Amino acid sequence: MRNSGPLLLLGLLLAVTALAVFALSRGSDFDRSPLGNKGLETWLQAKGIPVVRSDPHVARARSEISLRIIPLSIRQAEAVAPQANEEADDAGPESPIRESNRYALPTLIVLPKWRASVATDGVAGKSGLADLADIGGELDKIGYSDFGFAHSSTDFEEAQPQLKPGQPIKIALYQAQTFERSSLPSGWEELVGTPSGALLLHGEDDPNVYLLSDPDLLNNHGLALADNASFAVSLVTLLRGAGEKRPVYLDTAGLPLDSKKPADEGRTYERSASDFKRFFVYPLSLIWGVLFVVAAICFWRGAYRFGPALNETSGNIELSKTAAIDATARLLRLSGNDGRMTGQFVLHLLADKAQLVFGPGAGNEAGIERLFQRLARRDQAAAKALHSSAQALIDRGHRMTRADLHRNLEIFRKSLGSTDLGSR
Repeated sequence: MRNSGPLLLLGLLLAVTALAVFALSRGSDFDRSPLGNKGLETWLQAKGIPVVRSDPHVARARSEISLRIIPLSIRQAEAVAPQANEEADDAGPESPIRESNRYALPTLIVLPKWRASVATDGVAGKSGLADLADIGGELDKIGYSDFGFAHSSTDFEEAQPQLKPGQPIKIALYQAQTFERSSLPSGWEELVGTPSGALLLHGEDDPNVYLLSDPDLLNNHGLALADNASFAVSLVTLLRGAGEKRPVYLDTAGLPLDSKKPADEGRTYERSASDFKRFFVYPLSLIWGVLFVVAAICFWRGAYRFGPALNETSGNIELSKTAAIDATARLLRLSGNDGRMTGQFVLHLLADKAQLVFGPGAGNEAGIERLFQRLARRDQAAAKALHSSAQALIDRGHRMTRADLHRNLEIFRKSLGSTDLGSR
């Protein structure tokens, strides 16, 4: 195809689309980002604590779970917050506070600390910290206010809280975010803290609610620091109760709970366009990206091969045969078998000549000997030259040097060409 511009443009667009799909799917995978909680789920399950995740297609019942963990964030908090101007006591069933009291369900609410940009660029620095006023606003949306927050004056703050008597666990937090002890409302008890402030609070009015000020104790970013991972397991074990077998409910969507387990677990749920996005998330995005790139390359390379059919093909066929023979001969020469190939060629050529003269069945050693005898009766010298060069190529061709091989082959060619073998 002479005009390959449109195909090249199409290939370029496919490649750009593939890269965009890959980048967007990775960037939108919040759960595997530094702020996500995929690491917590994997770590708890490795320690024998089952975990279930919130799913818009599955309704969870209180009887199915032992502990509910709600990680708030600036971008997610609207999903679990009651409507504006509603108090916590008057909130609808969407309020996790009201549900915790209704079902006597231990609920751990993890406050946000980082801006959403940290989830996409993967860098947790001071510039990525959320404003304390915004954090207080998110807490106010679920019915709690008058809490003061502060970040530690040092980059890293370490502490050794004891969730169990006599078993301190070393934790480390970057720019530790704590509740200011002087601002704690009445009825709130500090369970875990650092020298700079309180980390984990428990309220008397809502005995099943626990507030964790710093999410780095549970998220992907913080679990790798010090013994934060061990602290997370101990905290979950303490809140869900010893000997509890039911799974922990990691609620990242803020969906309301059911009072009892739904009877129809196999019902068909309505599908939406958002379900289609699951086919483009990582690692499936890698497959689509590779397919787009391969398609673009095929279109690009195919632009030079497509075109109208040729009118004359015989010349091309002969050219192809010649090229194939040349390629085979080169391979034989490179492998050191050109002498053996020449000997076989001479032997087959003499056999063909013998069959031409004496008929079918004469292409053997006896027929070749008869051919030389017939030639000797006509021209003794020519027969001797042809016989000696042919015998040398057949018997010693594979041991000859390249120069001797060419010399004997040239003698054989000239002798055969100047000799009249006659016919039947």
